[in-house]
Amino acid sequence: MVKQKNLWAAPGNRNMLLFFTAKLASILGSGMYTFVVGLYILKLTGSGSSFAVTMVCGMLPRIVLAPFAGVMADRMNRRRLLIYSDLGAVLTLLLAYLAVSLNGVTLLPVFVTLVLLSVCSTFYGIAVSSSLLQLVEADSLQRAGSLNQIAGSIGGLLAPVLGGMLYATVPLELFLLLNAAGFAVSTLMSFGLKFKPAAVSADSHHAHQLLPDNSAGGTVLAEFRSSLAGGISYVFKKPVIRSVIIIVFWVNFFVVSLNVILPYAVVQTLALSSGQYGTINAMLAAGMLAMSLLLTVRRQSSSPTSSLIRGLLVLGMLFLALALPLIADLSRTGTSIYLMAILFMVGSTVMNINIPVQVYLQQTVESAYLGRVFAVVETASGAIAPAGMILYGVLVDRVPPSILLGVSGLSILLVTLLGSISLKRGMGQEVMQQHESAVQLHT
Repeated sequence: MVKQKNLWAAPGNRNMLLFFTAKLASILGSGMYTFVVGLYILKLTGSGSSFAVTMVCGMLPRIVLAPFAGVMADRMNRRRLLIYSDLGAVLTLLLAYLAVSLNGVTLLPVFVTLVLLSVCSTFYGIAVSSSLLQLVEADSLQRAGSLNQIAGSIGGLLAPVLGGMLYATVPLELFLLLNAAGFAVSTLMSFGLKFKPAAVSADSHHAHQLLPDNSAGGTVLAEFRSSLAGGISYVFKKPVIRSVIIIVFWVNFFVVSLNVILPYAVVQTLALSSGQYGTINAMLAAGMLAMSLLLTVRRQSSSPTSSLIRGLLVLGMLFLALALPLIADLSRTGTSIYLMAILFMVGSTVMNINIPVQVYLQQTVESAYLGRVFAVVETASGAIAPAGMILYGVLVDRVPPSILLGVSGLSILLVTLLGSISLKRGMGQEVMQQHESAVQLHT
């Protein structure tokens, strides 16, 4: 009689369950803190500018420290980096609890805590992105990446709801302790993860040779610069990866228009209610969650770069479609339903782009470079977002939203067209590089 396999006993399944639980607890913790602290700041100051500072506190550390986090992810044990990041969040919240208990709710400890949690989140996120191939088998990468996105989507949906409930029912001191407990759960889950040894290749051996040895008199700063330069050099030596990062960079510049134009268009131009806007906005996260769930069971794409191009073409068309209610005479109910459907499709399309790209990078990037490559991707996408927000924020008061959405959609299509040409050229170059390497090996 054949015994039924225990799914929990399979390292990949066990790792995915632990990883999902840890990621969800971490996302919920940071999301609830940002939401609740924003409400406290508005209550204390009544100032929109003070509230905006909370967004900056959460955004800047991620942009500035992502390269350093990538270097750390490649240089140290990634399991330890996950654990240390969560332990750092626990310690930060406990110190914030002491500060609030002794001195009451003041702005300085709130902002410092936001910055430190963003730092911990940056290291945690890069460590997660670069670790998937060590946690699951290669044919389960898409499923693991989807679970990663599902945890983020569920956390993003639940954090405001749970944060609002806790804000209304418990004092900030107790909330900080509960939040610390959530990060402690994430830490315990990370302790249970079992990492496979990273594959060693000629490239990865060369990556470590790039780093000066402290015993030979090298400084920490010199090591960091050398390691970071090695990661950037690696990206530029890989034409396809370089093309993907350039595409992500420019598409993000135009996609952030949605964060600025949509609320203005819905509330000011279309005169829909705040409740209708909330429902429309929620459909973006719902679409992300639905596609993430679908990708956990769908067969892994054999050509992630083709999925990227198809997804971006669809995304550009959806941005053009968003302009329709602004130029056509639709009822408020019809407009609301139409925008809900389009935003759901936008969310689904974004996940159908992000996850195959992550799978492609996991499959093609040498393990010794994974952290730095993901850091370059995150820095490129994060650094351009504030510039896009500022530009669209200035333009939305002067240019009709329908034109801005149309230009954004056409720009995404143009970037996709140029990007597809660059990807094809890059694939040809990589084939030639592989052929030349094979010839040199045989000679």
